[in-house]
Amino acid sequence: MMLMLFDIDGTLLRAGGSGRKAMNDAFDETFGVANAFRDVSFAGSVDPQIFSQACGTAQVVVQPGDLERFQRNYITALDHRLREAGEAYRLLPGVPDVLDQAAALGCCALLTGNWRIGAFRKLHDFALWDRFAFGVFGGDGQVRDDLVPVARRRAQELGLSVDRVVVIGDTPADVQCARAGDAEVVAVKTGWSSEEALIASAPDLLIEDFVQGAAELRAFLS
Repeated sequence: MMLMLFDIDGTLLRAGGSGRKAMNDAFDETFGVANAFRDVSFAGSVDPQIFSQACGTAQVVVQPGDLERFQRNYITALDHRLREAGEAYRLLPGVPDVLDQAAALGCCALLTGNWRIGAFRKLHDFALWDRFAFGVFGGDGQVRDDLVPVARRRAQELGLSVDRVVVIGDTPADVQCARAGDAEVVAVKTGWSSEEALIASAPDLLIEDFVQGAAELRAFLS
C-alpha cells in the first residue's frame, strides 16, 4: 500500500497569517511578551521548535504547566484569528479533488508541524479532518525530520502494510524531511518558498498546484 503524507499550511490551505498572529497572542497572554514570534521562521518547523525559539529569544524560562497554558491560549486565539482572516483563510486550488484521487490509490495521512489541536482547528472548517486515516503532528518529534519514521510506525500499528511513502508539501524542509525518512516527495509551489529554493531541494516531482499539476501528480502516484 502507498502512504501519502500531506502537509497542511501552504499545501492544503492558507490561513492568512492566523497561525503566527495566534502564537503571538498566546505568548503575550501566557508570558506577557508581545510579538515574540516576529523573527521566528515557521516554514518547515514544528510547533514545539517554534515555541522554543520564541522562548529563547524572549529569555522566558518555561515552568511546569506553562506549555499547556500556552497551548490553551493558542487554540483560543487561533479560533479568533481564523474567523478574523475572512477570505484569506482558504483551501488551495484542487485540494478536494486531489484527496479523492489519492484515496483511490492508497492511504492519505497528515504530516504537519502543527500541534494536533491546531491541525484539527484549521482543517475542521473545510470538513477535511476525516479525510485522513491518521496524522503525525508537531508534538510527535523535536524537528520535522523525525516525523516520517513516526508515520511509518503509526501505519504499522493500524495494520497497514506500507511499501511506498510519499510526502506532499510546499517547502524544502518537506523535501528534507522525506529524504530523512527514506520517502519520495512531491513539492507544490503554493506555499511561501521560492521556485528556485524548491528546485534546489530536488523533489521527485515539482508541480504548480493541484489543478495545473493534476495529471503529473496522478502519473507519479500511479
